[in-house]
Amino acid sequence: MESPEELLTREAAGVAPEIVEKVLVRTAGRLVKEVEKVRLRIDEIRRSVEARGDIFALRVAGDYERLCYAAVDSSFTAPAIELVGGYLGIIAVVKVLYGSRCGGGRRGSADAEVYTELWFNRDYVNEFAKYYERATALRLLEAKRGGGLHFDVLLLDGEIVPRVWRGSGSEPLRVRAVEVTNRIIELADETDTAVAGVLKRSYSRDLVNILGFHDLRLSDRAVMSLALKPGEYLVAGSYSDLHRELEKLRGRPGVDDEWLKARLEWYEGILQNTPTGYEVKLAFYRAPRTLYPTATKVEYMTSSSLHEEALISSLVHISTATGLPAPVDEADRLATSTLTRELKQTVYQKLIAEVAKSTKASVREVLPLLSLMNPEKLHIVS
Repeated sequence: MESPEELLTREAAGVAPEIVEKVLVRTAGRLVKEVEKVRLRIDEIRRSVEARGDIFALRVAGDYERLCYAAVDSSFTAPAIELVGGYLGIIAVVKVLYGSRCGGGRRGSADAEVYTELWFNRDYVNEFAKYYERATALRLLEAKRGGGLHFDVLLLDGEIVPRVWRGSGSEPLRVRAVEVTNRIIELADETDTAVAGVLKRSYSRDLVNILGFHDLRLSDRAVMSLALKPGEYLVAGSYSDLHRELEKLRGRPGVDDEWLKARLEWYEGILQNTPTGYEVKLAFYRAPRTLYPTATKVEYMTSSSLHEEALISSLVHISTATGLPAPVDEADRLATSTLTRELKQTVYQKLIAEVAKSTKASVREVLPLLSLMNPEKLHIVS
C-alpha cells in the first residue's frame, strides 16, 4: 500500500482534451443560441429603441471636452481573512485627480488610505469598502467647496445610490452609507459637480424586457455590446422612468412574474435611498477603441455646467482599452497595487501584537483566537 507521501509526490493526471472539448461544445452551444438570437434582431432592437424616444435616446458621442475628474476606488481582502476569532478586513481606498483642468498642480495626483475592520460572525468587507469609498468621495467634495480642490466630475466605482444590503447586521452601516450618499449628492449639486458611477458588473435584463424582447436571456449590457456601434451611447432614462416602465409589464405575456417582482423591489430600494428632488439616470456606451468590444454601463447625475451629452461624450472619449474611463482604471490599478501581501502581513502581525499588549497577555496566549481558520491559507499573512 502506498504511503500518503508517495501519493502526494505523484503528478496530477491531466484532463483528456477530448473531454474538455465535449464539455466546451455543450457550454458554447448554449451561448451561441442566445448570441444568434440577438445578432439576428440587432436592427429590430435599434428600431425599438428609437421608437421609444419618450424614455430612450440613441446618440453618437460628440466632441471631447477637457475636464478634471476625481475618481475613487478600493481594493480589499475578498473574502476577509478568516480568523478563529472573527473576520479581518483590510481595505485600501484610492482617490485620483485626472485631467488637464485639475488646478493647483494636482493633475494626475493620487492618494491612498488603508482601513482595517474585524467582525465576529459575518464578513462585511464589501459593505465597509463601499462605505469608505463614499466617505472619501464626500471629503473630496468638501475640499472642493472649501477651495482646496477643483474637479468637474466625481467618478465612483459602482453605483451612486446604495442598493439594498441583505442581513440585519448590515442595517446600521446601510443607514450611514445612505446618509453619506445623500450628502454627496447634495454637495455635488452645491459645488456644480457631475457624478458618474461605473457599473463593471451588471446582469440586469430590464431594458430588453421593457423593449418587449422577453425571450432574450442575455443581459442588457450584453445586448448593448452587440447593438451599439463604437462611439455610440444609449440614454436609458432615470431609475424612476425605468420603474414606471417595469410596472407596465405586470400581467404581460412572456414576462416572468417572480423576476418582475424582484426587480420592482430592487428599484424601489434605489428610489427610497435617493434624496428627494434628485434623479439618477442610466446609460450604456461603446468606447471607440477597446480590447474587447463591450458596452460600458454608467449611472450619472449632471451638473449645471455639464449637460448630459457633454458628460457622456467625455466619458466615451477618455475610456481606455478596457472600455472604462481612464481615471477609474488608474484608481483601480493603484488600489490593487496598494493591497500587497506585505501590507496584509504587517496588518496581521500588528493586530496580534496590539491584542497581546492591550490584554497584557503573551502572543502565545492570544494566538489561538487570531490564528487562521484555515491553516492552508497561511501564505496570505506570512
